[in-house]
Amino acid sequence: MKRMVVVACVVAVGVGAALIAPPEPPPEPLAGLIIDRPGIESPLDAAIWYCPWAQSDATRDSFLAVASMDPSDADFTFPVSIPGEPQDEAHTTMQGPGASGIVLSDVALRGDSPGFVEFTGGPSAVTATVTGDVLTADDCVATGPGEWFFPGGSTMTGEHLVLRLFNPFPEVAKVTVSGFSEIGVEALGDLRSVSVNPRSWRDIAFEELLRQRQSLVISIRNEEGLAIPAMAWTSGTDQAWWSGTGLSTTWEFPIVRDEGLDTAGIVVANPSPTDVDVTVDLYTEDGPQRGAFSFTIPAQSPLRIGFGEVDATVVGAVITATAPVAAAVSATGAAGTAMTAGSPDRAQAWLLPGVRNKGRIQGTLWLLNSAEDAVSVTVSALTKGATLNTKEILEPGTLTRIRVGGDGVLGYLVTSTDFFSAAWSITGPSGTAFAAGIAVPQPEGTVDTGGENLDGTGG
Repeated sequence: MKRMVVVACVVAVGVGAALIAPPEPPPEPLAGLIIDRPGIESPLDAAIWYCPWAQSDATRDSFLAVASMDPSDADFTFPVSIPGEPQDEAHTTMQGPGASGIVLSDVALRGDSPGFVEFTGGPSAVTATVTGDVLTADDCVATGPGEWFFPGGSTMTGEHLVLRLFNPFPEVAKVTVSGFSEIGVEALGDLRSVSVNPRSWRDIAFEELLRQRQSLVISIRNEEGLAIPAMAWTSGTDQAWWSGTGLSTTWEFPIVRDEGLDTAGIVVANPSPTDVDVTVDLYTEDGPQRGAFSFTIPAQSPLRIGFGEVDATVVGAVITATAPVAAAVSATGAAGTAMTAGSPDRAQAWLLPGVRNKGRIQGTLWLLNSAEDAVSVTVSALTKGATLNTKEILEPGTLTRIRVGGDGVLGYLVTSTDFFSAAWSITGPSGTAFAAGIAVPQPEGTVDTGGENLDGTGG
């Protein structure tokens, strides 16, 4: 049901108000959040996913795409921060493997609308894509590290960097926000204890707090309750939203640079008290450039690695570090602004809900084989009904680009008996977005996509 939030003045009558029963509390999704591991493993048993940046108004709308390996219902809940206002809800179903989704404006039309999605089956995955005057997309969140990191943002002239803290739970959440940049550890004493009210969200703009930072790394640690963070970076006319990440000694990026994104690179953040050595391997459609860059990152410092001198239009990368680091892609250009975190490891199966062609928006799959041997993969186009399978060979040390297509396709599942990494992108008139794939752990040799086998790549 569509609803517009209207501000009105109401004269309360004490006797009448006393007769009105309080509204039923919304369901508490506490049991669904998995945060007992570092947050860089695939959420195999995750039942609830959180999407802090969903929004719908006169200039923007959101498509929340869902996918599941098994048959499942998906229930969408969008809390309203105004006390006493009922939450907005929606429902969809899918086969397994299968995909579905909702358009937010069919449910709520009130601007920012962070929400969560509950599944009855899985493994599952959710992405949120915002279209309109900007184009942005990324994975929603089902797992969380003890400390979230957001490398890649900046607050140079004309740029805007905003942290969103979404608390979908019935208790007040308190978090500590800290950061460091190219000038060192930042003084953010006022953000040592940030409160977020139950079933609401709070935005913190950094272009006023920390101006003229070229490589700003923000970290968030929950102290009481739990808040789900996300970051928005506006550069030019496009905007990128992305989820935070934990730490790892390896990061795979199937896509770092694409056509129209000339200023592209990776920001690596070293939060440790000692220096860290980092090696960057590059991958193109023609082959690898192993050991292309080597750097030492000082303690509690970021490093922005630009790929301007790399002679290739599309580039993927693998980061290897001597100690755990955080890393994210930062890409801008005439095609828009794109940000996303990498994948900490390869996997045999990847869910990619939301990648599709819609109107003038073109979707692309990016598959990276950083190994020394060829990898055979099955690319499954997911719909509400049939699953259509095609085969693809990933040559050793190469990046493979697959243009998606087909009516009714709402996402993809890519599987193999070998290990590889996957991501996706969308490009349209209002911008570009990158998103990492969501790894699905599978025992070796047991991945079953079901569906109908087709010849070729299908796009």
